Amino acid sequence: MNDRERFLQIASFERKGDPYDFHQWIWLEAIERWQKEGLPKEAHPLRVVSLGQDRTEFLPVYNLSRCGRPYFNPPYYVAIVPWFQRTVLKEDAETQTVRDEDGIVYRISKTVPGVLPQYLEYPVRDRSTWERYRKLLDPHTPERWPIGWDRIDLTRTMYDHDPRLQGRPWNDRDFPLGMTGLSLMGLPRNFMGLENYSLALYDEPALVEQIADHMLWWNMEMFKKVFASGIRLDFCYLWEDICYKSGPLFSPDMMRRIMVPRWKKFTDFLRANGVPVILLDCDGNVEQLLPLVLEGGLNGILPFEAAAGNDILQTRKRYGRNLILFGGIDKRALAAGRQRIEEELQRVARPLLAQGGYFPMLDHYAPPDISFENYLYYKMKLKSLRTAD
Repeated sequence: MNDRERFLQIASFERKGDPYDFHQWIWLEAIERWQKEGLPKEAHPLRVVSLGQDRTEFLPVYNLSRCGRPYFNPPYYVAIVPWFQRTVLKEDAETQTVRDEDGIVYRISKTVPGVLPQYLEYPVRDRSTWERYRKLLDPHTPERWPIGWDRIDLTRTMYDHDPRLQGRPWNDRDFPLGMTGLSLMGLPRNFMGLENYSLALYDEPALVEQIADHMLWWNMEMFKKVFASGIRLDFCYLWEDICYKSGPLFSPDMMRRIMVPRWKKFTDFLRANGVPVILLDCDGNVEQLLPLVLEGGLNGILPFEAAAGNDILQTRKRYGRNLILFGGIDKRALAAGRQRIEEELQRVARPLLAQGGYFPMLDHYAPPDISFENYLYYKMKLKSLRTAD
């Protein structure tokens, strides 16, 4: 059984006891630490610490506001219009003020790693600045479609694989392939700022709806081009990040008005084109968000942050086979040592793996307080939970 078959059977609750290594985000500071502790500097971390041959790939097209780059290929993001190049505006011994690839101005610490930036200015402040900014969110920007995007290019994939696949159609794969898509409130919140966006929900609702409609159109256009090429996707990955430790940043009524009908239009379109797994990435406490996720036609969610009070085991009891679960393993356990790692895997991963419909992951990025030794131990112990044939 290949990785694609395994992924699809786990997602459909047919395959149980298989700790498929879907993906794991890692802080750059953690990678730097691990390189000092034995991770080869020339290696891609996912290739070194994956569970054997498990492999998941994302189609290398860019439908976020900027173009992402893989690990170890700085700069990590590149602007796709010339008026948003990353620029250092001011610098002293302790801080640096930057305008990033999204046009956001913030101050960061040069001496304390991992501290959140102080945000100073956002590119979208009103209707006129939105009219300028939306040019960045153009599905037809050539840089969004690298030459050869519709064929397998091993220089753009996250894992090593058979070189005989180089240049072949993506449909000739034996691993799951997905694509990022659609952020209706999370990305607008980013380029407007939380306070500005929250006020606009009440003061300029027509503008908020216009922005959401553009986000939907932009992503639909990109997916239409992918499907027209004949590529079959196994999953779609939506990003919002609109919750914090106590719940949603916006009222469920607001989210139901802005997100649910547009999600539903998007998810119906994806399913009509054969995409079986549609998952949402949202940090924080997502309990109040989950009914809206299902109303909008999505069927998976990650990362279930334990520190935010999410109880992934109770979520499974409440939603059963209606929701594919990713994550939920408390990252703090990995910093605490081997005993806590084993306890956390027994608490979360073992019972969920036995039910299917679960992909074990940490509940967010692996932070730099996790040693390379502890991370490898976690991966080894997780792999030992496999009971599937």
